[in-house]
Amino acid sequence: MPVFFNNYRGRKHSELYGDEAFYDLNLTGRHATMATNLRKRDKCVVATADSSNVVEFSWFAFSHELVLPDERGIDCRVFFGELLRSEKLPKTEASETEPYSIFFNVNGHFKRQSVIST
Repeated sequence: MPVFFNNYRGRKHSELYGDEAFYDLNLTGRHATMATNLRKRDKCVVATADSSNVVEFSWFAFSHELVLPDERGIDCRVFFGELLRSEKLPKTEASETEPYSIFFNVNGHFKRQSVIST
């Protein structure tokens, strides 16, 4: 099963950190314990919704993690990998489609959880 990353804030990771960056997490607090056991080529899915309630699901093959400063100068764990594919679905359809339904609660709203692993 892949690791699921919820980009509900719509952060543009490749613009912030460079090509192949697909997600970031804080070094402290709850985020510090998330996605700590990724191995090279593990599959990762990043969900990003737009203002029209269309969700893009981007699949990556994890390559490495670096600690880099974000746009505020705060160090973050940044995940990099090769983009394998992506697809867009309306949020209502995505919430009922496997494996993407894991991102949504029973009412079809995005969960606020940053990383969802099974």
